[in-house]
Amino acid sequence: MLRKEIQHLQSTESSEAKQLAYQESQMRFRTIFELSKLGNKVITSDLKITQINPAMVTLLGYDHKEEIIGTRILDYSPQDHHAHWELLQEHLWEKSTPFFSLETVLIKKDKTLIWVNVTSILFPDQGHNLGYTIIQDITEQHALKLQKEEFIAIASHELKTPITSLKAVLQLLIRMIKKEETIPEKIANLAHEAQLYTSKLIHLVEDLLNASKLEQGQLSVNKRKFPLSEVIEGCCNHLRLDRKHYVTHNGDLSIIVNADRHKIDQILVNFVNNAVKYAPASEEIAIKVEQLSTSVKISVTDKGKGIPSEDLPHLFERYYQVGKGDKHSSGLGLGLYISAEIIKKHHGEIGVESKIGEGSSFWFTLPNKESIAVN
Repeated sequence: MLRKEIQHLQSTESSEAKQLAYQESQMRFRTIFELSKLGNKVITSDLKITQINPAMVTLLGYDHKEEIIGTRILDYSPQDHHAHWELLQEHLWEKSTPFFSLETVLIKKDKTLIWVNVTSILFPDQGHNLGYTIIQDITEQHALKLQKEEFIAIASHELKTPITSLKAVLQLLIRMIKKEETIPEKIANLAHEAQLYTSKLIHLVEDLLNASKLEQGQLSVNKRKFPLSEVIEGCCNHLRLDRKHYVTHNGDLSIIVNADRHKIDQILVNFVNNAVKYAPASEEIAIKVEQLSTSVKISVTDKGKGIPSEDLPHLFERYYQVGKGDKHSSGLGLGLYISAEIIKKHHGEIGVESKIGEGSSFWFTLPNKESIAVN
């Protein structure tokens, strides 16, 4: 009987301690929630607002939290932005994603619109899963971002015409040099170098244009059927000017794919340029075509020093560069990001395999249902 009584007392003390700890935790949460300078709210699975802090009330332009509690967050969202909150709803409650972030627009009481960054986590409360959301006003940053993108778009368009003209002039100059036997070799070499740098500049401007189109949701693909040989054999003409590397081809280049020829060419040029940039000692760059069961796989492989494993998951992120700051990291970090978006629009896959000291292989696939093997 004594043993049972001790166990009962211990159980009671433990329960009381847990209750006390829970109350202290609730007080700390309430203090942080109320004093936060960022908008905080708690929502249910149907996006109903159950709690809100003073910063959130101010953010939406109201005077009292009672005006907002009980309403739905969709009441403060433009119709064309409802999909953002429905996506959050799907990830948190249907897919049980513990953390979700997005950018969207909210309507203030005076009907003005503000851009916000929304970060949400899912937490259990008395048998229910609730969403705890932090909202930050990024209207000013968003406006600056739009100005930057507009500048990039205008500058890229303005640069494209003179660069194209420069390329044509250089091609004409090189043809004239080839016909003249008395032209010094040094001048001929300088003309070839100018053509090489112009080619790099053209690809840089194309990256800027495509990045601008992606931001505006205007990047489109114009599919047509063509043999892969059209892009694989022509994508590396600029390497002939480089004279330090050579390209080998493996696999069936006669396979016909249904894709955007120009954009697939862009991806291959980007892969090859990266191989030249980050594996300068690898003279051979190999392009391989494989007919898989559900897709066609095209890969570009070098025998360079390889890419550190910690960099691999981030290579296709916007502005990401391997070894940023070293002599090989020039560029904008847009090429692989744009390549990934292009392949996404083709419903294919993109990836990289690399081992330190052995080299790297960048690859992408195009769906097999849109490819035809020909004799």
